[in-house]
Amino acid sequence: MNRRLTRVDELRRDIPPARDLWPAISAAIEADKAAALAPSAAVRRRAAWLPAAGMAAAVGLVALGVLIGRSFTPPGTTPPVVNTPTSGSPEMMPAAYRQQRDALFVEVQAKLSAMPEIDRKKVAASLATLRRSINEIEAALGRDPANALLQELLVNSCQEEMRALTAVRDSGSQET
Repeated sequence: MNRRLTRVDELRRDIPPARDLWPAISAAIEADKAAALAPSAAVRRRAAWLPAAGMAAAVGLVALGVLIGRSFTPPGTTPPVVNTPTSGSPEMMPAAYRQQRDALFVEVQAKLSAMPEIDRKKVAASLATLRRSINEIEAALGRDPANALLQELLVNSCQEEMRALTAVRDSGSQET
């Protein structure tokens, strides 16, 4: 009776298993279902501290950002000096800058008067836009003087105004 089988369909089909495995499988499935429905104490503990950990991480990232921002500030730079004159918006730029700008503006006025009217209007409109932007930034800095972005915008706008004034002053000087 020990003949060799060559195909699966030659196996006997009426041999019962040594033991019934279904009760153990069914019990394991039911245990998994029960564990999934009722969270364990470890899961409840982890869920309780998760919001606090998120807040701590956010505070840590903000602090790290501030430290990194301070370390990238070029040495020797200071925020603009805040002087509050008696009238108008606060002037944020140092007095030396204002004097140089005013002197340059006097020179530009002479150049503007010699320009054709259409060019004069365009240049005057551009300079007025720059001046209005600077005044708005200064007003915002008056409300929030520690805002580094506003300080940078003010410096960039003032530099752009000086470039425009210098370009107008120097316009036509290479024609002679």
